[in-house]
Amino acid sequence: MQGALKAGLLAAPEIMVSDVSADRLKYLAEKYGVQTTANNVQALRAAENILLAVKPQSCGSVLDEIQAVNKPDQLIITIVAGVPMAQIDVRQNLRVARVMPNTPALIGQAASAVCFNPRAAAPDKEFTLRLLRSIGAAIEVEERDLNAITGLSGSGPAFVFRLMDYFVQAGEGLGLAADKARALVYQTFAGSARLAQESGRPLADLIAQVTSPNGTTQAGREVLEQSAAGQIIGNTVRRAKERADELAGGR
Repeated sequence: MQGALKAGLLAAPEIMVSDVSADRLKYLAEKYGVQTTANNVQALRAAENILLAVKPQSCGSVLDEIQAVNKPDQLIITIVAGVPMAQIDVRQNLRVARVMPNTPALIGQAASAVCFNPRAAAPDKEFTLRLLRSIGAAIEVEERDLNAITGLSGSGPAFVFRLMDYFVQAGEGLGLAADKARALVYQTFAGSARLAQESGRPLADLIAQVTSPNGTTQAGREVLEQSAAGQIIGNTVRRAKERADELAGGR
């Protein structure tokens, strides 16, 4: 919502938010000037496009309300993890976009993947991609890839934060003050990611660029690359993907 408003894609009076929390509705109305309601049906009847952002365990009751309103001219954009488009469009009469964003959306740096069902038209795709790109980067994919993307980039920030925490702990273990270790680690991760994006060079080339023969980086790399780190990361992402599969199967 913040990204769409900032990008001029939507104006505040065009947005209605429905939520079970009165405090949350009050906050959003005051901060962004949007319309609010505690009644999902009211929001569904008024909306041209619906952004479905609920917990998977709450999805069933909301889908019942969507089906009860039954406005097939609406576009449903769902970010509900593990719930396939067929479960959203049980009557096979809705236009659906399924999205896997991630939490850096909060600062306009999301990595989002989106797929569309066959009823979604070109304007639906254009609007959805513009919406997602107002909060970061977005790519279109096939739905069969979305659970893998959930494990990779949807859950990925938590894994990256854990790695950052390990680096901070390593710095503290070497005698650095915690605040200094954090500052250096945060900027090292941010700067490395930006360099990788902007240089366009293969990661292997960037690794080699930092590594001098018989130097400090090579010494550290030998420990890292002789460990099971690659396998552990692979297993971590794979298990997150498998859990997305389980959620899709109702487990």
